[in-house]
Amino acid sequence: MKKAERVLDLVAFLLDSREPVSFEEIRNAFPEDYQEGSETAVARKFERDKADIVELGLPLALRIGEEYDKEGYVIERDSYELPGLDLGPEELALLFLAGSAALQIEGSPFGRDLHLAMNKIAFSTGLDEVLMRPFSTAPASPAHSPRQQENLEALHRAIAARKTVTMTYHGLWRDEITQRKVDPYGLAYRRGDWILVGHCHLRKDVRQFHVGRIRGLAVNPLKPRSPDFEAPEGFVLSEHVPAQPWWIRVHDPVDARIRFEPPVAEAIASELGPAVRAESDGEARIFTFEGVTYLGGLLPLVLMHRARARVLAPAELADEVRAALERIAEGGEG
Repeated sequence: MKKAERVLDLVAFLLDSREPVSFEEIRNAFPEDYQEGSETAVARKFERDKADIVELGLPLALRIGEEYDKEGYVIERDSYELPGLDLGPEELALLFLAGSAALQIEGSPFGRDLHLAMNKIAFSTGLDEVLMRPFSTAPASPAHSPRQQENLEALHRAIAARKTVTMTYHGLWRDEITQRKVDPYGLAYRRGDWILVGHCHLRKDVRQFHVGRIRGLAVNPLKPRSPDFEAPEGFVLSEHVPAQPWWIRVHDPVDARIRFEPPVAEAIASELGPAVRAESDGEARIFTFEGVTYLGGLLPLVLMHRARARVLAPAELADEVRAALERIAEGGEG
């Protein structure tokens, strides 16, 4: 029997038992795995399997002593099982509405986990026939490139295991490619972009990285069960990922001024509100984006409206817009 299959079967065997299971009972239940070979080899195999079970997050314990009716191994259900769901129809509807919205996030590395969780909730509440019709298939294929999707999944695993990653990163602002070693703390989704937040060994600080600009990624393969780092005490991901992409820390703060024609101007004023300062220019409006620390974060906003948007300052942003429009006209990446 393969190791993964054996460990899962052992977990199922322990969960099925309502009382502690002795090692002798385990050996009798798995004769091909725990009876063949020397006593030392069998003991080592069992110790490795126990370690794998604990690594899965299951509280495996050995009960020994007079206070127990029976000695042996047990998975303590109370330490990991969630209490029963006591949700009303309206609460269930809201839960699944939020879940369905989250499933629409393109390229989410958590999509499959969320889909499975929603299935489990529906089945446990007995409402699977009613609730799960819209979710009966896996999430749609993401619009991101296969490389970006692979990077997202690798980062998801690295964050969960607290493993350092090494990546080749293309910074658009300086238009340079650098090798970075990063302790990944978390992923955030902002306006269509996935942002990695982590401690950059090169810059010796917490930095943000656009996942779409990662050209190569490798998770540290050494000691896969041992974490490489711990996130700082009190670390809050949202505090490191600003609400707007142009406030991501990439360069020193600058002010940007962009002129928008109607009706775009009214829509932007309504959407951004106090995040920008507006002044009238005839029927158009000039918006001042103060303290911009990533001019590239304004590119999508300008390119989206093209003829109805014109960069007044700074010159670097105007150059970036022109270069992007030229690439679009030539059929390259925009």
